[in-house]
Amino acid sequence: MFKKGQVSTEVDKGPFIFTLSALAAGLIMTVLLFVLGRGNGFAVFAGILFSVVTAAAAAVLFALLTDRAYIEDGVLYMSYLFKKKSIKIEDIGRIELKDDVYHVYDRKNVKAGTMNAKLTSIGDVIFALDRKGVDFT
Repeated sequence: MFKKGQVSTEVDKGPFIFTLSALAAGLIMTVLLFVLGRGNGFAVFAGILFSVVTAAAAAVLFALLTDRAYIEDGVLYMSYLFKKKSIKIEDIGRIELKDDVYHVYDRKNVKAGTMNAKLTSIGDVIFALDRKGVDFT
């Protein structure tokens, strides 16, 4: 779901649908409670709580959609939230797995970026990098 390029990570359907449902339900309940509950203190309090749920669901959905890694035209792209890093595959020195995160280093041993090891289809990206001869430590 939402692939970019031939070798790419994907957004998990389950968490995506759950978060989208929570966002929609929170938004609907917030509007209903603020519109129908005028003058009722409990309805306003519940509306505020649902607006917090809506904001949290929106933040989680944004993070789900922006956490990705993909290979396109010989370049590895890694992005999370507003950070987007890229490195040519032949410039990768090594990749190290630490605490469920792949740390990508260039030939000068400078960190070039990170990839979440829990992403769906990250194995495809790692397999493609391994076939290109990238060193994994």
